[in-house]
Amino acid sequence: MRQRRALLIVVLLLALVALGGGLWWSYRTPPSPPSASHPPVSPLAAADVTRIRVRHGSDLVMIQRKNPQAPWHLTAPVHAPVDPPHLEAMLTLLGKPAERRYAPDAIADTTTGLKSPTLVVQFNQHAPIDIGGRGPSRGSRYVRTPHDLLLANLPDLTGLHWSWTHWISPALVPPHRQLEKLVLPHFTLDRDKQGDWQAQPRGQRSAAAVAATMQAWQRARALTVVPADESRQRLARVTLVFRHSPPRHLDIIERDPNLILRDPALGVDYHLAGNRIGPLLEIRHPGL
Repeated sequence: MRQRRALLIVVLLLALVALGGGLWWSYRTPPSPPSASHPPVSPLAAADVTRIRVRHGSDLVMIQRKNPQAPWHLTAPVHAPVDPPHLEAMLTLLGKPAERRYAPDAIADTTTGLKSPTLVVQFNQHAPIDIGGRGPSRGSRYVRTPHDLLLANLPDLTGLHWSWTHWISPALVPPHRQLEKLVLPHFTLDRDKQGDWQAQPRGQRSAAAVAATMQAWQRARALTVVPADESRQRLARVTLVFRHSPPRHLDIIERDPNLILRDPALGVDYHLAGNRIGPLLEIRHPGL
């Protein structure tokens, strides 16, 4: 009986020690920080932003909209429709909570990549935000705000290139614009009195091929947009006539083996695959 009592006392003492140790450790280790200690990359709401400035090296681009209901548009270094993935990558910074928060000098710039930030982003007139190198977890980036060093999950930045031409939409027909007429090197496409697309001179291409050509232009997107190679002369010109918008002129710089179209107003070349030559320039029905 005495042995059982002694064993019970030992067990109770061990339990008290374990409980006391747990309480001591809980007071020694601070509790998980509240959400307020993980501030957002930018506290602004998307509806409040009408201007975004982004610097990458020596390239500085500006995206603006007239009001929160208006579409975004690239305004510097050229006026052009903005590439949607690049725009969305910037908008994801708004309200994005940080995974971790550090003191401003807690990690060396050589580790964070913030000595020469990949991007410097400014929303409206607020203080710039520096986007550094990749963090320890997949999709994470080091971010420097005016008061904190943050680690944020920013997977939308992965895989994007940031030179100024990559901010231009690769679509040949700008969004929200309706084609009224298309002037190709050997054909002119417009609508007849019934509203159907036709090709001039008439009788050389089927109605199905003409309709397919118009769809091809509406959907065409370049593989890449690069600064214009001014050493190459144009071979021919394409003119896109829109309703309620100025026409767009695209110079054909190469049509074999690939298709290169230049926008002389923007100073850029649109590179497309060679299999786009027939559907875009020669009124070939894809099913033939």
